[in-house]
Amino acid sequence: MDASKPRLCRLIYFSSVSSHLQESDLDDILAESIKRNERDGITGLLAYDQFNFMQVLEGEEEAVNRLYLGITADPRHQDVRLIQYEQIDHRQFDDWAMALAKLPEVPGNYINKLYGGFKPQLFSTRDALIYFNFLRNYLKRAA
Repeated sequence: MDASKPRLCRLIYFSSVSSHLQESDLDDILAESIKRNERDGITGLLAYDQFNFMQVLEGEEEAVNRLYLGITADPRHQDVRLIQYEQIDHRQFDDWAMALAKLPEVPGNYINKLYGGFKPQLFSTRDALIYFNFLRNYLKRAA
């Protein structure tokens, strides 16, 4: 990797949804995320199912790390857990500054067969990436 180029990373985490979160708060989260991520050069996808968030973030390490620290302090998230953090040469999830996949509106046969539903606390790194690729392809087709 060229030392003069900023280092890119991919971060995947999950968290429990705060009991105080309202469905209407999702619009605010999405709007805030898009604005901030466009400014900071971060791309990604957020999955939400009323009980859990799972999110993939890609961008320059410093910006992604700063965002993740903010998420861990955000009262809308509880019990934030890191699934994956790795340096990458190119982005896989560069379609949006942020997109939202509300579950179960998005079908998840692969995950349903593997884990019996959306249970991000059970996801391996590999399965989280497979699932986010599935969500990205689903959302692109639905657009």
